[in-house]
Amino acid sequence: MKNMLLKHYEIYPKMQLRDAVKLAFQSEFGGGHMIRSEADSLQRLKDEYNTLQVSSDLNKMFEDIGTGMCRLNLGSLEGISLDTVNRFFVVSANTAKGSVGEFEKKLACIIKCCEERLLPFDTDEAEAYIKELKEKGYPPVSHSEEYRQAYKPAYRVVKAQFKKFFRLFERIEQMLATQDVLTVAIDGNSGAGKTWLAVLIKSVYDKEKDGTEEGLQYGCNVFPMDHFFLTPERKTEQRLNENGGNIDHERFLSDVIGGIKNREPFSYRPYDCRVQALAQPIKILPKRLNIVEGCYSMHPNLAENYHLKVFMEIDPETQKNRILKRNGAAMLKRYVREWIPLENNYFSNLDIKNNCDLVFNGDF
Repeated sequence: MKNMLLKHYEIYPKMQLRDAVKLAFQSEFGGGHMIRSEADSLQRLKDEYNTLQVSSDLNKMFEDIGTGMCRLNLGSLEGISLDTVNRFFVVSANTAKGSVGEFEKKLACIIKCCEERLLPFDTDEAEAYIKELKEKGYPPVSHSEEYRQAYKPAYRVVKAQFKKFFRLFERIEQMLATQDVLTVAIDGNSGAGKTWLAVLIKSVYDKEKDGTEEGLQYGCNVFPMDHFFLTPERKTEQRLNENGGNIDHERFLSDVIGGIKNREPFSYRPYDCRVQALAQPIKILPKRLNIVEGCYSMHPNLAENYHLKVFMEIDPETQKNRILKRNGAAMLKRYVREWIPLENNYFSNLDIKNNCDLVFNGDF
């Protein structure tokens, strides 16, 4: 927090004490206090954006404020719709989990910086101001008039994950503007965050609206490749020696890819590894955006059906730590002994990473 405060003071030397407190508040709690409803939030965003002079400086679009939060500067916005920016904001607000205790540590840091004369605010005044805020229950504060006049702040507080994956959202936006149906594949190392990324995308685009003229619903479907591992009777030595042969790409092609292309409701039966059999059917309503996530999703028999291909990579040590935390020690041994070598052979022999449109490091 100290480094963040001093960095912002360097960039914004007219920053006042209340602006420093606002920075601490946003880094801890986000901007959810601004949202009365999603529709109201969007209208306010549009009204504010229409008053701005847009600079299109992508380097200034995101500004880190600590604790995994960013300010998305509207004046530098480019390549993505205001509807999606509002979804970034709403999703971030709904998932922010700040605590009063951590916020008070940040306030203490502000006072410490005043004591050390790293910030130009009187220590006694800072302590009195923060004490007054505490007595009121720490309400959110607005920027100072000095800050507003000097910098004309116009931003939304969003999670830093939207900065990391902005290029992906930008590509999705561009494609949705010209295509009725978009299918995105996310392949990569176990533990790299493929499922997490698919959920993030879905949280932004899975809106509850009526269908388009083509009868498709707005929103997003996610299809895990884990639902398509081979059933025991199909696990022959010959099949398992194929690159990516332990996935039932034939069934995925017919049941899921075929269903997406038909643009009609369909269903498929997921593989349940606990009982090593196919489970009850999952019913799928067609949606404009479809995410296929999981290792082997870029199998050569499937790859030509995707409009956008994403690879998630991770270093081996972080991968092991995540699998251990997620699956336990016994399963980690199986991953290391069996599944990770199979995945790595598939990646290497079929040059999966280099055939992807976007590559991200899953270390976040």
